[in-house]
Formats: sequence, structure tokens, C-alpha cells
Amino acid sequence: MIETMKLLVADIDGTLVNEPREMMPLTRAVLNDLHTRGVLLGIASGRPLGPHLYEQKDEWKVNFNFDMWIGMNGGQLYDVHKDTYEHFYKLQPKTIEEIITFMKPMHANPFIYLGEDMLSEEVDEEMFESMKRHHIQCTKVEELSELWKGPTSKILFRLSDASQMPEAESFAAQHPSKDYAAFKTQPTMLEFQDPRVNKGLGVERYCQQNGISLDEVMAFGDMSNDNGMMSTAGWSVCLKNGSDDTKALANAITEYDNDHDGLGHYMIDHWYVTHGWKTPEPLDI
Repeated sequence: MIETMKLLVADIDGTLVNEPREMMPLTRAVLNDLHTRGVLLGIASGRPLGPHLYEQKDEWKVNFNFDMWIGMNGGQLYDVHKDTYEHFYKLQPKTIEEIITFMKPMHANPFIYLGEDMLSEEVDEEMFESMKRHHIQCTKVEELSELWKGPTSKILFRLSDASQMPEAESFAAQHPSKDYAAFKTQPTMLEFQDPRVNKGLGVERYCQQNGISLDEVMAFGDMSNDNGMMSTAGWSVCLKNGSDDTKALANAITEYDNDHDGLGHYMIDHWYVTHGWKTPEPLDI
């Protein structure tokens, strides 16, 4: 366990919120308390940065503004206090075309982000659900080549069923390249991104710019796209519901899953108790 914590950074889905995407009471109380104690708080998401993502803070009913946001699995970084935004290592059109072409046998639905909205081969039920959840739009392409019209941070493939994921991961592994890396971010989502990009890149850049040692960072995650962040932080914690590869990288695993306030319980039991801090009381909201 690290001795001093100046920054706590967390993934959203499967980590910071439960399956209905609500923040649990103890997690909220811990974050509010850490903010009052001067600990910087950050979000590391696979989604693009923008107003719809930032507005989730209001849905979570926390009483502070987050200090930093990492988007697109580390491809974007927003330092709130400095009001600076950085974008790293986009995939080039030729690489995007190559990925989409070799993934065709998987019969997955490819899509990219344009700002916070999506552009996809098909607008199926899953895409409609995503639009509703995140309050964004999805447009079906007329020609598949529209997906590689310009550089983009990542290309995503939504599978029709989670049982396809092992085959899709194996298939992607059979097509290695120095220009991209593939990883699972949800049970039915496989993503491709520049191999230099990961959430750890955003954490490291933010810390460099704000005089924070990585040994003073605690990170929480649950899936493979969190692995770079888990390896970078001084102390990393995987949620009980997390993937096996992420658990293997983490310094610790929560005793509770994200549906049972896993992050909040871990902080109380392993940080507050150890440091003699008063336990914050969850509020009914």
C-alpha cells in the first residue's frame, strides 16, 4: 500500500458505478470526503471527452468537480484546473481499413466516434441502447469506407454475444501489428488502438505536469483497457467483478463487486482504517 495518496483515478463502468450505471452510496461518500481532504480525483474512461461525459458527475450526485479526465482509453487528457486538453496517437486511415478488413469474418459491428457521437456499419439494438445511455447519436454509414475517412483514436467492434469474445480475441491476436493493439473493454466489445495509448499514459502525463509522483497515485479498474493505468499507478485495485488479466496485474482485489459498493468498501477497510481516518457516512440521495 502506498503511504501518501495525492491522486485517485478510476474507470467508470464496472468500477465506479454499478451495472445500472449508478454510483453506490459508500463510494459517493468516500469520494466526497477525499475531495474535502485535498486528494485529487480523476476519471479514466474509454469514451470520448466532452459535455455528455462530464455531465455524468451530476448523475452521480457528488458535491465536487473532478480534477482530471482521461478519455478514449488514454488517447485524450483534460486537466480541469489548467483547462488544457491533449490528444495522443490516433490511428491512421490505412490502419483502420486494414483492421476492419481482417475482422470481417467475425461478423461484428464496427464503429468509431465522431466527437461524442458514433458512426457505425449498423445501427442495431445495442447501438440504440448505447445512444440512450450516453445521450448521444449514432449514424449508419452509407459506405464502409466512411469509417476510415480520417484519423481516429480507436475503432470498436461490438459482438452479438459475449460467447464470441474468446474467438474474437484469438482472431485479433493472429493479426499482430506495430500499428495497433486489440483488447476487450466489455463482454461484447473489442477495441483497437495505437499500442502507445493506454490509460496509464494519461495518468503519467497528468502527474508529470502537476508534480505528482506515481507512487502517490491509487487506481481502480476492472477490464483490460485499465491495465496500463494499473501498471502505472503506485497502488492498483481491481474490482471483484473484473477480468482475470486485470486482477493479475493489480496490487489488490476488492472484497465486493461494483454492484455492492466495491470501491467504497475497499477504501474504508484498507485506507481509512489504516490511516485512522474517520469513516464518512453515506447520504440518502
